[in-house]
Amino acid sequence: MRQTFSLVTAAAAALLCATAAFAADDKIQKIVDNGTLRVCHAEAAPWGVKDPASGEWVGSDIRAAAHLAETMGVGIEHVDATWATLIPSLEADKCDIAMAPIFRSAERAMRVLFTEPTGYETMGVAVRGDSGIASYADLDQADKTVAVISGSADEAFASRFFKNAKIQALVTDKISTLGIEAASRRVDAFLTDTSTLRSVVGANEAMNLTIIEPDNPLNPQGYSYALPMGEYGFQQLVNIWQINTDQQGLKQKWHDEFAQ
Repeated sequence: MRQTFSLVTAAAAALLCATAAFAADDKIQKIVDNGTLRVCHAEAAPWGVKDPASGEWVGSDIRAAAHLAETMGVGIEHVDATWATLIPSLEADKCDIAMAPIFRSAERAMRVLFTEPTGYETMGVAVRGDSGIASYADLDQADKTVAVISGSADEAFASRFFKNAKIQALVTDKISTLGIEAASRRVDAFLTDTSTLRSVVGANEAMNLTIIEPDNPLNPQGYSYALPMGEYGFQQLVNIWQINTDQQGLKQKWHDEFAQ
C-alpha cells in the first residue's frame, strides 16, 4: 500500500509539474497583450553598448531586437542590465528576452532557455605592451593578476584556466574599465571575448595594450540569446526568426554596421 501511495504521489507530482510547465508557456501572448517586447542588454561591442552622448543602446543586437519586436507587431523597450544581472533580470520578469552574446553553459541552462547559437566566439587576454608578458604561461604566475567582469562567463573560465594567477572580478558593466585597470598597472591583464577585446585595444591606442597569443584564442564556443524557463513557444519563434534574418542577409548587415 505504501509503495502504491508513493507511485500515485509521484505521478501526481509529475502531472503538476507538466501542467505548470505548459501554463508557463505563454510569453508570446503576454508580449502581444502588453504591446511591448522588453529586451535586456549588457555591454559588449559590437552587439550592444550605451552611446555616451545620447545614453541610447546601439549595436547589432539592438537592431535585431527592434526587428524582432516589429516581426511580433509590438513596441520595443531596452532594459539596462549587466553581465551579472542578465539572468536574474529574466528570472525576476524585468525583461522577456536577454539579447547579448551569452555563452551557453550547463549551469546557465538550469536557469534559462537558450536559443540556437547566434554566433561563435573565443576569449582572449590583453596586457600592457611593455609588460614583458608574451604568453599565457608568462601570465599564469602567482604574482600576476587577471581582471574580469564579475558574474560573467569570463570569470568562470579564467578561474578554471589560470591555475596560479590571481583572478580579480570587478563589478562593472564596461569592458573599458578592465582596460584602464591594466593600463594603470593595477592588474597585469584582462580577459574577455575576442571581438570585444580587439575593439577595446584598437580604440584605445593611448593605453598601450596588446593581445597575447592572438593566433591562439581561448575557449571557442557558441553564444545565444536567453529566455525564461518554460517558454518553449517563444524559443521556437526566436529560432525561426533568426533563420529568416540570416537568410535575408539582415544578420550580416547588422554586424557589418557596427563591427570595427
